[in-house]
Amino acid sequence: MNRFESNQVNLSVTPMSGLERLSLFSYFLRHGQYFGTTYQDILISGLTSKAFVVPPKMIFPKNKAYFRLGDNYASVLIVQQYPKYLEDKLIKELCASGKELAISIHAQPYDMIEAKKMIQNRKTINNMAVQKQQKANAKSGIFDEDAVSGELLEIREAVKGLTDEIKNNGQKLFKGLFSVFTVAKTKEELFETIQEIKNVGATWQVEFNTADYYKEEALNTILPIGKPYLDVEMSYMRDMTTTNIATQIPFSNIELQSPTGQFYGRNQLTKNMITIDRKKDLITPSGLFFGTSGSGKGMATKWEMFSARLKYPQDRFFVVDPESEYLPIGKELGAEILDISTGTSNHLNILGMVDKSLLDEEDREGIDLVKEKANLLSTMFESLLKSYSDTDAGLVDRVTRLTYERFENSETEPTLADWHDILTKQSDIGAAELATKVETYCVGSQDIFAHQTNVDLTSNFIVFNTKKLDNRLKKFAMKVILDQLWKQVVISQGKVTTRLYFDELQVYFSTEEEAEWFSNLWSRIRKYGGIPTGITQNPETLLLSEYGRKMISNSEFLLLLRQKPSDLQQLAKILELTPGLMKYINDRTPQGTGLISAGGVVVPFENPIPKDTQLFEIMNTDA
Repeated sequence: MNRFESNQVNLSVTPMSGLERLSLFSYFLRHGQYFGTTYQDILISGLTSKAFVVPPKMIFPKNKAYFRLGDNYASVLIVQQYPKYLEDKLIKELCASGKELAISIHAQPYDMIEAKKMIQNRKTINNMAVQKQQKANAKSGIFDEDAVSGELLEIREAVKGLTDEIKNNGQKLFKGLFSVFTVAKTKEELFETIQEIKNVGATWQVEFNTADYYKEEALNTILPIGKPYLDVEMSYMRDMTTTNIATQIPFSNIELQSPTGQFYGRNQLTKNMITIDRKKDLITPSGLFFGTSGSGKGMATKWEMFSARLKYPQDRFFVVDPESEYLPIGKELGAEILDISTGTSNHLNILGMVDKSLLDEEDREGIDLVKEKANLLSTMFESLLKSYSDTDAGLVDRVTRLTYERFENSETEPTLADWHDILTKQSDIGAAELATKVETYCVGSQDIFAHQTNVDLTSNFIVFNTKKLDNRLKKFAMKVILDQLWKQVVISQGKVTTRLYFDELQVYFSTEEEAEWFSNLWSRIRKYGGIPTGITQNPETLLLSEYGRKMISNSEFLLLLRQKPSDLQQLAKILELTPGLMKYINDRTPQGTGLISAGGVVVPFENPIPKDTQLFEIMNTDA
């Protein structure tokens, strides 16, 4: 177990249910066909379970390398020759071939008393053979004791080595079998795979051969029965030590595979699919996408968005898009595009309040919603105005409370225009001056957040396009949008899942005050069942913030592409990445490749999208 523990591999064994075993039988025997049988189906039919997993025909032709399973061609290859030393790279290389294979390893322990007797017998027989050859050599005038056949010398060394392993290293002896099953639609495709398996074996001095004369026994050996039926022919079985067997257990690589998950690409090491269900597989499904410019970050984000939209059409999708990057995919997927800029007719009421009755008891009692609105307005004016004093902040706080008090029993919500009207009626020193300074944002040309919300936020896919917004307002506009989106998450909780994508995530972490505000909102979105995703090419901004570092370390889903050296070192420290994993996200990493971390499991991934496809054109950031 030390080897596995040192590599942070969590080993667990779960017994298969009866239906799971039947499903596996069906997968082997009726490859490509759906298995949806239940025990009730079997009971009603009056048939045995065998009738539900076997194909219409099974043919085992004599002296052929293949057999027929329905319309498919299949074969089982057996390891017939091992090298002296074999690590677990054989299985790794077989998996990396990209072919769908089933690998079966059987090991039957010898009784060690009998095993030692067997080894001693072999030693005795070999010594007699050596003495016989030495006598023959003496008659020929050759008196060198080592002048015996290479075969006898190898046997002598093998017996000596095996004896030492058992005596000094506590090794046990097994009778073992290593077999590989492959299936294809055509004979040509099958033979191609067989040759690839043999080539991989040859790389590691392992000889694979098809079980031509015992095909049915070979098939039964592969099936989840637990018996090596090929023990009818002992030439297939090989003696192995504990170490020999351990090196064939395929735990050198970890997989991310969920039966309900979305496809994120292929494992770079094993070439197996990576599938993750962020809703079901993770305790906290929030996620972060990090990658330098040109690393494929945008493509990876849109791939997830695209596949999630197709897989979960009932979910709600909101995208905050500062650079108009998501407009093509939004239009393709039927999203409503909301242009948030001065001069448009689209308005979001900054004073629109979440329905407090929809919050849980803790938040109803612990959150002062009016105070939070006052803080939001104060942050807005502080970022927009050339001068903003503590007196101004005090006025904003008081006027905000007065505004909500005035509309407490009203059927309509207050607006920033109403707020400004109340401000102008204050007699405090500085009130008139503040009213003048904020006039353009409340009743003037920049009043996009000063009116009742007039856009339909109930749509299940909305892209908020802020590219045309004045740069002074852009950062704050994104806060207003986020505040509105939290309302939608609260409204949708328990009904549908809301997925939110925040591009240019770094803008929310330019100050610790802003970082704290965003982190609190991020946590609330998660708390009420939303799945937020942050995207940035500048993770250093988050890494410089206490709240940013905490967000990274608490995220159960991360997609990391090419990183700058300075960012890489900090990310590696926070995420506890090994040097072996860091190489997959260094500054030389190819586009569209990197690491995926889900639930603490990290694997290198690749997801190339052919450039001659419509999908590539839709998702290509540079198009």
